[in-house]
Amino acid sequence: MKSSTNKQKLNVEMKNASNIDFVIVRANELRTQREEFETTILARSNEALYGILRDVYALFHKAFKDECIKEVLAKMQEELFARNIRVQQNSPALTVFVRFVFNSDRKRAYNYSSTLMAAAQAGIEPDGLAAFITSKNGVEECKREFKKKDETRKKEEAIKQESIEVERMLTSMPPIHTVKFPQSSVTLAEGAQYAFVIARIGANNSLELLHSIPRTTVGMQNTAIKELAKQLIDRKAAAAKDEKVQKSKAATKQAISSMRAVSSMTVAQLQAS
Repeated sequence: MKSSTNKQKLNVEMKNASNIDFVIVRANELRTQREEFETTILARSNEALYGILRDVYALFHKAFKDECIKEVLAKMQEELFARNIRVQQNSPALTVFVRFVFNSDRKRAYNYSSTLMAAAQAGIEPDGLAAFITSKNGVEECKREFKKKDETRKKEEAIKQESIEVERMLTSMPPIHTVKFPQSSVTLAEGAQYAFVIARIGANNSLELLHSIPRTTVGMQNTAIKELAKQLIDRKAAAAKDEKVQKSKAATKQAISSMRAVSSMTVAQLQAS
């Protein structure tokens, strides 16, 4: 009886092993298919799509340079209406070109036109469009980049510029203090230049240095420099605001000597003077 039970158990285990092997083998086959799809079919598909987008973009450039953009848009809208595709008057001009060529739904047209508008904002010529889209990791990333608010883009550009200033300052800055950590070493990976130390905030905002980080990556360094750049931006903004307040107070004090000026001043201005 025991021998029969063991045999049944062995058969179940062999069947399970066979099922598991089948799933793993099939999963590996699908992985290979996916790799082939990405490197051949999808790559060719993207190449063809980027080519059509480039031609649409080039056509838009031509209509603009030939100074017939208004007439072209009017003709396109007429034909789109005949195809039962409505284009709102507040639609970007590039969207009309995209919808005319792709005859697609609004979401898809928006993605493609956002990509072309991102290229236009970056000053990309039609021949460089495919490389531009590829550098941004595809249409979706181009769309996300374009959707960023101007304020966000300006802030990112300011951080980028101030990061250069921070790196220059760090290069020439003398050390505040030099310390040695026992039984510790630091590896500067990927060409990083700076080491990092874990510190605890002590009394009176002092820093208690605890341990060095054993490995610095470029990513860690860039994050740290970015935070220093943000701090520099905030300090400059505070200084500019303070300077503006001081100038306002000086102007108010100068104007307060005139009764006519005082009569038109607000309570807040008088109190601030």
